[in-house]
Amino acid sequence: LVPRRWRRSRRRRLRLPPRRAPLPPPELVSMIVNHLKSQGLFDQFRRDCLADVDTKPAYQNLRQRVDNFVSNHLATHTWSPHLNKNQLRNNIRQQVLKSGMLESGIDRIISQVVDPKINHTFRPQVEKAVHEFLATLNHKEEAGPSTSPSEEKPDASPSICL
Repeated sequence: LVPRRWRRSRRRRLRLPPRRAPLPPPELVSMIVNHLKSQGLFDQFRRDCLADVDTKPAYQNLRQRVDNFVSNHLATHTWSPHLNKNQLRNNIRQQVLKSGMLESGIDRIISQVVDPKINHTFRPQVEKAVHEFLATLNHKEEAGPSTSPSEEKPDASPSICL
């Protein structure tokens, strides 16, 4: 073990910038997500998935089931000019939600639309954007502490172990 005093003096001798505490994970994740959003990746992923969703059997099946459910529910009501359409619409919405058909149908849609794209389409794009973001973040950290003009810039090679 190297005495603490020696480590500090070596840091000063090498003119290394003061160590910064790493960002806490939630902050870093939030910064990365905001970067991905600003790059438009989430919107692109949404467009890609929505373009494919209506061609998949899971979506067509769910749509058919919801249409049948709504038709059967409306068949039990007689139309009149005094019918409260908003109340009827909300009632149908609640019945569809209570039936559980949406959860199971949406899970199937996700497995048919999103899951195949995760590893081949989404992950490489997200990894590239995250690497670019981290590189710019590291570049900003290195450029952050200012040195006086008479001081040399330290060698930032990873072989220096402090």
